[in-house]
Amino acid sequence: DKKSATADKTPAKKPVAVEAAKNDAEPIAPKRETAAIKFAQQHHPELAELLSRLKASHPEQYTKALRELDKTRERLEKAKDNDADRYAILLREWQLDSRVRLLAARLTMSTSEELETELRQVLTERHDVRLQLLTYDREKSKTRLQKVDEQIAEHVQNREVSIDREFDRIKKSAETRKKPLAKPAPKRIGDKDK
Repeated sequence: DKKSATADKTPAKKPVAVEAAKNDAEPIAPKRETAAIKFAQQHHPELAELLSRLKASHPEQYTKALRELDKTRERLEKAKDNDADRYAILLREWQLDSRVRLLAARLTMSTSEELETELRQVLTERHDVRLQLLTYDREKSKTRLQKVDEQIAEHVQNREVSIDREFDRIKKSAETRKKPLAKPAPKRIGDKDK
């Protein structure tokens, strides 16, 4: 029984993987492609150049790389809207990650001391940028934590006043709803004035 239950689950996973691979091969919307290429040209010209070569020689790899770049662009733009300082660090981290991948690809084709030295320098810079991001996030967390501590202190200090204020507001609201609206009853024909 256990084997058949496991066998039933396994085939369900394959279509998802096949579907994901299909999505990677499908062309990206022209607007998104333009935005992704522009992003690469602005922030990583070497990557933009590589993409243009890939488009002509390996269209499937180009599409896959473009999709990844577009996702990264979207993620970074959201970060920019939320926190411009953090965005700057994340952008630099992405540039260095991308540079590391390009250098690693070059190393597979040919090894040189110059290339290895450059790779080590980029890895060092990326390490420092990641440390900068962690430090930045820690400082932001400290600030958020300080605000929460202030709110806790305010709640503790103003406990009775807050409760009394809300109690009075609810009570007044309930009393207002209880009061019937005093409208005179409509006169019927034949009724005498009293």
